[in-house]
Amino acid sequence: MVWQRFSSAGSRSCFRPRSCRGARRSCSPASLTTPVQCMIDVAECPGRDAPGGAPHLIVTMARSRQPARSRSVGKPRIGFIGLGTMGRPMALRLLEAGYEVMVSDRRPEATRALEAVGAIAMPTPLLVADRADVLMSCLPTDNELFEVYIGPEGALEHLRPGAIVIDFSTATPMMIQRIAADAALRQIQVVDAPVCGGPVEAQQGRLTLIVGAEPAVFEQVLSILQVLGQEIHLVGGPGMGKVIKLVHNLIAGSALVLIGEALTLAANAGADLHKVFEVVRSSSGDWQLWNEVVPELLRPPTPVANFRLDLMKKDLELAVRLGADLGSPVPLTALSHQFYVAASAQGMGQAPAHEVARIIARLGNAHLERAAPLLDLAADGGQGDGA
Repeated sequence: MVWQRFSSAGSRSCFRPRSCRGARRSCSPASLTTPVQCMIDVAECPGRDAPGGAPHLIVTMARSRQPARSRSVGKPRIGFIGLGTMGRPMALRLLEAGYEVMVSDRRPEATRALEAVGAIAMPTPLLVADRADVLMSCLPTDNELFEVYIGPEGALEHLRPGAIVIDFSTATPMMIQRIAADAALRQIQVVDAPVCGGPVEAQQGRLTLIVGAEPAVFEQVLSILQVLGQEIHLVGGPGMGKVIKLVHNLIAGSALVLIGEALTLAANAGADLHKVFEVVRSSSGDWQLWNEVVPELLRPPTPVANFRLDLMKKDLELAVRLGADLGSPVPLTALSHQFYVAASAQGMGQAPAHEVARIIARLGNAHLERAAPLLDLAADGGQGDGA
């Protein structure tokens, strides 16, 4: 382990490496203008030496240049890890609701943007965990969840007993259950709360939250969840939220492939795709995904992605793996997943997920964004195919 100096905005606590959790430390008084200085007794860290053989390690914690936004009395301190497409607007929403929010992300520019509007930026999740009453995360995969919570420098060891973890990631139910089991040993509760909706819904507090938690814990955090979500469903214990989110994305991801297939067939038959859209929308084929996606597909591709194709590829892969683990066949999902793999291999991974439909169109030599010439379906003399 490498001893290192670092600074963190607004923290009065000092980081100690995991091997030194029992080491004594003393900290100087602090004010808004005076840094905190902590001295850790290295002699109590077996096998560890401070640089130059010094008996103590001094870590300076710089105060924030900007005072934290005032928070209402009784509101918990919130930590938020992962400020991506969804995490950033969710953290901003919590700030606007008057919560003190500490943030950390691998990208310094992401934390700086939120610091400018009142968040307390921290360089590592560990420092966030040291101060948080409720630690939230919105991360891409199981790997990041493992690293943040139970890896070699996992945040669970830095949370106080009685703290609550709320994870909004789309990941495997097994990973969140593993985190919940480790957390329970430390008297920490875990709420599994993947979300449905995009950045706009996050900014407006109109997400759908699929919550897996013990009922008593759910009641504890409901007022926080209501800041973020318009529809909040308690569906079982930790892990069940992830299961239902994967089922949701299994349907959506496979449906995008089916939409591409339907539009390609219609285009090759010479149909006016705008008419196809209107007819389906006004009949039994009407559903939200069709209404949102088809108009986008009938225009030239856009580089702006609320939900990236590579993320849908990942989610379908998780659904296929879950099916294999449970012995539950998901053949259509497995086939749909291959179209996302193909699209990603062609450099479309950062495009919106619905762009997978254009892969289907290319296979059929169709162009969804422009009208196809009208075909004469009776050109074969009306003989048909004999069916």
